[in-house]
Amino acid sequence: MLPHHLPVLDGWRGCAILLVLVGHFATSRGINLGRFGVELFFVLSGRLMAEILFVRAVPLTRFVVRRASRIYPALIGFALAMTVLALATGRERHLYGYLAALTLTYNYYHLWFAEAPNVDHVWSLCVEEHSYILLGLIALLWRRFGFALLPVLAALAALACLNGLISTALGGSYTAVYWRSDVRAASILLGAAAYLKFGRSDLTRTTPSWRPAVLLLLGLMLNVDAVSDPIKYSLGTASLAAAVATIPNAPDVLRRGLTSTPLVLFGAWSYSIYLWQQPFYVLHEAMGGRIAKALVLPAIAMGIASLFLIERPMRRYLNRAFDRAAGRNRSEAKSYATP
Repeated sequence: MLPHHLPVLDGWRGCAILLVLVGHFATSRGINLGRFGVELFFVLSGRLMAEILFVRAVPLTRFVVRRASRIYPALIGFALAMTVLALATGRERHLYGYLAALTLTYNYYHLWFAEAPNVDHVWSLCVEEHSYILLGLIALLWRRFGFALLPVLAALAALACLNGLISTALGGSYTAVYWRSDVRAASILLGAAAYLKFGRSDLTRTTPSWRPAVLLLLGLMLNVDAVSDPIKYSLGTASLAAAVATIPNAPDVLRRGLTSTPLVLFGAWSYSIYLWQQPFYVLHEAMGGRIAKALVLPAIAMGIASLFLIERPMRRYLNRAFDRAAGRNRSEAKSYATP
C-alpha cells in the first residue's frame, strides 16, 4: 500500500508558493522565479492526480467532489471580495473577468477580452482543473478498457508541447500561448507520466539517490530566461516532473530541508495564499519602491485567514455531506437489492 501523505511533497508545494511570492514581491535576475514556482505546482499536481486516479483508483464521483470542495469555496470567497472591491472603486469592467475566473475559463477569456489584473493568476487554476477533467476521462476509459496508460499520457503531453512550439513560432507571446490549457496541460501530464514511470518503484528503494537533486537542478537550469519557452515547458518540465516523482528517495539532507516546518506550513497554506497574493502584487506593481515589497505580509495574512475561515471549514463540511449522502445511497441500494 502506498502512503497517502508524504511530508516531502508538502515541502515541495511550500517551495513553489514561496518562489511565486519572491517572483512577485522581490527582484530576481536571469530567471522568472514566479513562473518556475508555478511549474513546480503543475508537476506536483500531475504526480498527485496520477496516484489518486491510476494507483488508488479513487471513484470518479468522489474525485470530482473532493476537487470541487478543495477549490471552489476559497475561490468564490476571493472572487466575491474582488467584486466588492471593483464596485467600490468604479472598475465594473472587470466583473466579466471575475465571472470567467469563477467559471474557470479565464485562461481563454483574456485572449479576447480585457484582462482583470486581480484575477490574472487564476489562469493557472484553469489549466489545473481542465487537466484534471482530462485525466478523469482517461481514468474512466482506462478502467473500462484497460489500455497502457503511460504511452497515452506521454503522447498527449508531446502533442501539447508541440502545440506550444508551433504557437510560439507563429508569434504567440508567453501569456497567449502558455496560459492555454491545450498547451500547458503538458506540465501536468508530464507530472503524471513521470510518476507512473519512476515514482512507484522509487518508494520501495532503500538506498537514497541523488537523481532527484540532479533532475531538479537541470529543471532549474532549463528555466532561466535565456532558454526559449518551448524548451522550458518541455525538457525543463520533464526534468522537474521526474524530480518530483523520485523526491521521496532523495538523500536525507534534501528530504530534511523539504520537510522543515516552515516549508511544510507554507505548503499547507499555499492555495489560499496563491489566491490572495495577486491583488497585493497588482498594488505592489502600481506603487513601486521598497515599501511596496512589504505588501507580501498582508498577502500572506489574508491567505491564512481565508484558509482557516473559508477553505478548511467549507471543505470539511462539503466532504462530510458527500460522505453521508454516499453512505445513504449505498444503504438504500442494499435495501432495494434485499429480497
